[in-house]
Amino acid sequence: MLPQGFKYASCCAKIKNETVTKDDLGLIVCEDEAILSGVFTTNTFKAAPVVIGMQQARAGKARAVIANSGNANACTGEAGLEAARAVMQAIGRELNIDAELVVPMSTGVIGVSLPCERIVASVPELISKLGNDIDGFATAILTTDTVKKISRRQVGDATVLGMAKGSGMIAPNMATTLAVVLTDARIAKAELDRIVRSAIEYTFNAVTVDGDTSTNDTLLALSSNKVEADAVALESAMREVIRDLAIMIVRDGEGATKLAEIRVTGAATERDAKTIAMSVAKSPLVKTALFGEDPNWGRILAAVGYSGVELRPEEVSFTIGGLKVVEAGRQAAEFDEQRCHAILQQPEYVIAIEVGDGPAGFTVWTTDFSYDYVKINADYRT
Repeated sequence: MLPQGFKYASCCAKIKNETVTKDDLGLIVCEDEAILSGVFTTNTFKAAPVVIGMQQARAGKARAVIANSGNANACTGEAGLEAARAVMQAIGRELNIDAELVVPMSTGVIGVSLPCERIVASVPELISKLGNDIDGFATAILTTDTVKKISRRQVGDATVLGMAKGSGMIAPNMATTLAVVLTDARIAKAELDRIVRSAIEYTFNAVTVDGDTSTNDTLLALSSNKVEADAVALESAMREVIRDLAIMIVRDGEGATKLAEIRVTGAATERDAKTIAMSVAKSPLVKTALFGEDPNWGRILAAVGYSGVELRPEEVSFTIGGLKVVEAGRQAAEFDEQRCHAILQQPEYVIAIEVGDGPAGFTVWTTDFSYDYVKINADYRT
């Protein structure tokens, strides 16, 4: 099922260059005014659509979302803002709605002027295709992604649908992504804001592929307010959808062959636990060891140690895939290197790190660094 009150479309506007053949322009239209919430990049260099979207999210109303891949419209100055608004106005004219209720999102190469004339010329075709094709929208926003990212949950008669893109330049806060979460459940603006911001902290702000934070990160949540739904069940469903999208993004990390869940427990505070987990998750030496399936546990221990969190080495232990690797700050007596190597050959596993007897913990997700990561990013503009 799809959430009531929304229509979707996509088309190829050849935004990056004339050789593009995949759809690179996506549109979501709400038949009535939707409640809008949004979370955006913490990068100082915010893209033009982010600047506009932040203002719109504060106002809390939307009638459409227009998203493009192939061009980030970032670091483009006043001209970038004008280009984004030209696209919004074209959508507004064609749909006979207020252009200020059209929310823009962009992803792609930074510092290149948005070819708004190509996008504006594609608007009639785009609107003529409005229907229930969520796959088209989910494809249109992809860049270096290898798969579409879609998740959904039912809450009685209500539906929560999430679509996202993201593969590289992924690190908090948020992880590089464009994401849209739609629901037809009735919900107040303040409650939607609360759920989204809370869910983000344990999902998109808890993943890393390469340690880079984008200029364009955007997660939008819209409700068409059509269906009554249990508030507790709705919050749970939205959290699950957002978590699904975040993990899909890490799993599809550029060149990634491994997905590692870094689970820290026993910390004095949640902030300490997250700091330690992120220190391990972002370590290039850890990530290359994961790619090499190398049981070089010293790299993990070193990353815990340089996290900046005050620890007692004799209280630190960890397992990989359930196998004891380090106990009391030293190699565990039962450590089996061949068995550890076999675990590291698996596509997904948990690295569980205990750092003391404190009450707090935190979990993050990361990938390995492969040869393909370097190749993909070296060739990105070609």
